Amino acid sequence: MIIYLEKSLKNNPKALNIIAKYPWAQVLEIDNYKNIFDKTLAWTTKKSIIIAKVNNALTKIPDNYGHTQDWYFFKNSLNCVYDCEYCYLKWAFKNDIEVFFVNYDDIKSQIKNVVENSNSNIEKWFYSSDYSDNLATDNITDFCEEFIPFFDTLENAKMEIRTKSVNISKLLKMQPAKNTEIAFSLNPESIISKYEHKTPSLDLRIKAINALLNAGWLVWVRFIPLLEVPDYEKIYREFVEYVVKNIDFTKINSVFIGWLLYTKDD
Repeated sequence: MIIYLEKSLKNNPKALNIIAKYPWAQVLEIDNYKNIFDKTLAWTTKKSIIIAKVNNALTKIPDNYGHTQDWYFFKNSLNCVYDCEYCYLKWAFKNDIEVFFVNYDDIKSQIKNVVENSNSNIEKWFYSSDYSDNLATDNITDFCEEFIPFFDTLENAKMEIRTKSVNISKLLKMQPAKNTEIAFSLNPESIISKYEHKTPSLDLRIKAINALLNAGWLVWVRFIPLLEVPDYEKIYREFVEYVVKNIDFTKINSVFIGWLLYTKDD
């Protein structure tokens, strides 16, 4: 395994913490993550990661994505541990090396600056995980323990962690957050097994949802993406009946239903 480390981060505590989790890895210093990430490489690079810093972490959501234009994506990582066939990451980057941005204080400052300098009283929403699954990699990045308490210090701002992961053990040890919601993407098991490679099963996701609800966490459910597979009406009808039977939706904060969400550029 190779860890590519930006030279400016060789003394960064977060970077060193990630490196310590891979004592067998070879660490190669680089000037900028784009020196590796922007190269067209064979898609067998899962054994490599890049530790880097991001300058502009925030991006306003595209038109019609959320309820208002005071919603933002923020990126702390690139590429996903999962391999969903319909995902835009299939062609978004030149390779599949995972990049972890560890200048968390800079990212927090950018978020805080947006919240404090906005003239709007509309609640600000920040979507994490638009290029990755932060819950799935939390054991590597410590994302949750860094950003969930941070968002609880902010007024009029909330974070959504959208996920297919069931990596909730650390969440269950934390105090349930008031400003963070865990949003689970759900699909019928037949679609998960065929198209959402390496992801947890529907039953495991339901189990994780119920565990978080019982622990007092705010949970969203995302029926996304709906796929027009053969016999989809029967498949989705049975799926909805199964999910409603196994999750108490009176405890769910919100539900979203949608097809594949791509920007015009995608």
